[in-house]
Amino acid sequence: MEALLTPAPPSHAEDAQRFARALLRHAPPVHPDAGFFAAVIGTSLAHGNLARSGLTPAELQALTDYLFPGALTGHDNALSALREQFPAYLKSGLGDPQPGFTLLMRVLLDAYGAPGPDTTQWVTSILAHACLRPDHLWRDLGLSGREDVTALLARHYPGLVLRNVHNLRWKKFLAYSAREHAGLPAGAAPGCDGCEDHAVCYPGAEPDSQDGPGQI
Repeated sequence: MEALLTPAPPSHAEDAQRFARALLRHAPPVHPDAGFFAAVIGTSLAHGNLARSGLTPAELQALTDYLFPGALTGHDNALSALREQFPAYLKSGLGDPQPGFTLLMRVLLDAYGAPGPDTTQWVTSILAHACLRPDHLWRDLGLSGREDVTALLARHYPGLVLRNVHNLRWKKFLAYSAREHAGLPAGAAPGCDGCEDHAVCYPGAEPDSQDGPGQI
């Protein structure tokens, strides 16, 4: 699990890892998703923005009760930021600047969700909102690399992973797949326009272009 707890932006990385490790002290020792959720919540705490997780307050409450019991209600000093930030988040809630896109993502991920994992609903929420931000998906989530995203998707949406036959970057692939699944023309994820590697993923395209390479 420790390999998952890297990097947020440099100014936040140390705090993100510290929060994630504190959360893992409350987790079952062998749960396959504990490291992922700890990284996501830890990164959000380090940014002082629980909405960054992509989880609604109700989802965050349910997830922590299920996987990190005591994190919101206990006396662990290392998680005081979580207990301080959560009441304000209850009042503000999770905004969604791109509800059309996140709906497309949810429909896609729900269609390919594996029957086994009991945490897939929360992974879906996190991924749908992470694609709105201008960074590589693995880095945005606080993971150590693309391989962590691959393992996560293979666990929760194995049929979808098998469709990435051209080995596209995951944010690009998910956005194309979501639009294709809905019968829409291919297009980039909303966050891709601001990514440092936009020209690599979309050579010859204008940064605000939604054109894609056609069928994936």
